Amino acid sequence: MKTSIAIGLGSALIAMAASADEAVSYRTQLQPIFNAQCVYCHVTGAENGGLNLARASSYASLVGAASTESPLQRVTPGQPDKSYLWHKLNGTHVSVGGSGNAMPMSDPPRLLEPAQRALFKAWIEGGAPNN
Repeated sequence: MKTSIAIGLGSALIAMAASADEAVSYRTQLQPIFNAQCVYCHVTGAENGGLNLARASSYASLVGAASTESPLQRVTPGQPDKSYLWHKLNGTHVSVGGSGNAMPMSDPPRLLEPAQRALFKAWIEGGAPNN
């Protein structure tokens, strides 16, 4: 019985490690979050921050683009701590010279779910590919 539990736990850990190594898909995992949580405010680029998160423009508006609210780039591939988007999603944006509210903006204020934020962090750490 103990052996089968240990084998089961080992298999579960291997499965978790394998899934952690898979690249986060910008198009199928992150863009749907933008569509559900962000696009209603960031749809033309004329909104606060000049950020357009509509499907056709979001990647170019984020990766390697200068933030209008902070000295950081919006997304610095491979470096979540140097990516203003990461700080806005975690509510730590003021600590890096930013301004405004944490995102997504809501009343009452609330951050994305931890699993959603983990996707953004893994994507940035993985080089922020346009996949």
